[in-house]
Amino acid sequence: MGRLDNKTAVITGATSGIGEAVAKMFAAEGAKIIVTGRNEDKGNALVREITEGGGEAAFIACDLRKKDSIAALKDFAYAQYDKIDILFNNAGVLVHKPFLEQNDEDFDLIMETNYRAYVWTMQAFLPEMLKNESGNIINTASISSIWPESGATFYGAMKAAVTNISRNIAKEHVRDGIRVNCICPGPIMTNMTPAGFDEEKAAEAGLLAMGHIGKPDDIAYAAVYLASDETAFMTGQNIIVDGGVCVSN
Repeated sequence: MGRLDNKTAVITGATSGIGEAVAKMFAAEGAKIIVTGRNEDKGNALVREITEGGGEAAFIACDLRKKDSIAALKDFAYAQYDKIDILFNNAGVLVHKPFLEQNDEDFDLIMETNYRAYVWTMQAFLPEMLKNESGNIINTASISSIWPESGATFYGAMKAAVTNISRNIAKEHVRDGIRVNCICPGPIMTNMTPAGFDEEKAAEAGLLAMGHIGKPDDIAYAAVYLASDETAFMTGQNIIVDGGVCVSN
């Protein structure tokens, strides 16, 4: 038996990095999943890999910066399943440069992808969850929301907004069968890792407390935990998975 048997999940930003790792691990644990992203080739390849391994998955292309695209995602998900148990908001983008070099376009991109899309997606799926008196929302935040990071000012601010709204929604619906939690990843090797990243130099500079960067699976394990019934008494929390960065600085 899997830890997510008989559960259905929607995963955004699932075509690479953390989202892809979470999709594979959710499916391995028995969840039936809807995956979404902008890259159709990668999304369809992910579905093939999961289904060939005995899992159940479906893909729909979605631009989370567009509200009608999120509505299409919701309609697609509920056409596949009568009930969605888990919403994993993970899509994200990082523009890494000094604050005074960041412009309005950078701000709009980061705000619309890393925060507003989460708001819209939760507003799309929460009503049906409330009707079912059951729902588990997991939002990907970042240690940048609580630990200053040079070059990621807008990113950290939007991730802080994600942790804040998650706690507020958790409080508002604590008696409605809805749970809302965040995962705050630290340094994880994904396509958002800045170009030219040097693991050895980063470790020497104290940016990698354990001496190495994390893997997407490190976050996926935490996501499975939050998605499972093992955390039925947990809501409004930020789970930090950073290899000890926050406690070492």
